[in-house]
Amino acid sequence: MNAAATPRGAFQLLTSPGPAAIAVIRLRGRLTGEFLDRHVRTRRPIVAGAGQSGPVLRGTLLDESGAPLDDILVTVHAPPPEWDLRLHLHGSPGLVRCCQELLHSAGFCQSRETTSTLWPARDLLEAEANALLPQMLTLRGVQWLSRQVRALADALRRLAASSDLAQARAQCRQIAQRHRVFAWFARPLRVAVVGPPNAGKSTLVNALAEQPVSLTGPVAGTTRDWVETPGEVAGFPVLWLDTAGLRAAGDELEAEALRRTREQVRASQAVVLVLDVTAMPVEGDIAELLGPLTPDAVALNKCDLKPADPHALRLLPIAWRPRAVNTSATGGRGLGELTRRVLASAGYDESQLAAPAAFSARQAALLRAAGQTEDVTAFRDLLAAGLGRRLDA
Repeated sequence: MNAAATPRGAFQLLTSPGPAAIAVIRLRGRLTGEFLDRHVRTRRPIVAGAGQSGPVLRGTLLDESGAPLDDILVTVHAPPPEWDLRLHLHGSPGLVRCCQELLHSAGFCQSRETTSTLWPARDLLEAEANALLPQMLTLRGVQWLSRQVRALADALRRLAASSDLAQARAQCRQIAQRHRVFAWFARPLRVAVVGPPNAGKSTLVNALAEQPVSLTGPVAGTTRDWVETPGEVAGFPVLWLDTAGLRAAGDELEAEALRRTREQVRASQAVVLVLDVTAMPVEGDIAELLGPLTPDAVALNKCDLKPADPHALRLLPIAWRPRAVNTSATGGRGLGELTRRVLASAGYDESQLAAPAAFSARQAALLRAAGQTEDVTAFRDLLAAGLGRRLDA
């Protein structure tokens, strides 16, 4: 549909009809602003500068009466007054139909175009970001990946123009190493929550995941196997593993549960040891709970039931003491500090998020090669290949 033929408002379903996780509807035309004012609420203004896309915004789709219909994402691909915008809905056919009815009522017509690019890309970097976007597990990951298209392109051009080849090569290696940031958003951090029975592990996992998944109770052995609960910490996806209480096995079933618990601990990227501060085990028993492993954080739990024992830290092995946090799973105390320690121990560094990073394996390989070559021409050719177009384009 060319500009001359575009009506005041047109919409197009870019995803396939039928049930799906996500449905994307494209809006164009001057009526878009009016529709947004009436039917979409976002925490930040929906704006885009000339010639560039706006941010990814979380919002709420409202019906005719102003009642919420869906939790959505909004992306802007062209600014007003003509607009080119995407509404990312949950993929219920009934919800999509309701949104289309709202658009018809607002004066939009449905586009007759049979094909369209769901994620239009202006260059190779943007195309790679679009292809990788579904792997982002959190909104913060989507926003990070969207920003990296511009950040990486600018960095490659700047490095190609540098007169200090040695320094430029070193920066290429750093950008390649930051490829690990992609995994922070694409794969959940597996965190095993372990400890003796009745330390409050399941209650703590429910509080950390902000949903009541694990069963809780006063009887030792309530959790006989591990329970996986997805969650999010500071915008990073996390998989919490609630495990069986660590103690001497009383029967074959419990022995098997303990064996599986230790397998899950070994396979996890981080370990949180939970201890009941009102009934601390003796020092030797604590050291034997994890064997040779050192926990990434120690939750001295139930601190709301009685004042923290000043001698509790002395019962911990010396290496564990700086990792201890007073927590209350029921009251929410100390959970922020606990999760910060877990992320830091796993190597998640917030300062890395603002720096340019290779977000695809192809980019990382080219940048590593650029970081090794001593030939200026080869160096510039590798950066051009990473950018996917001429460096001066």
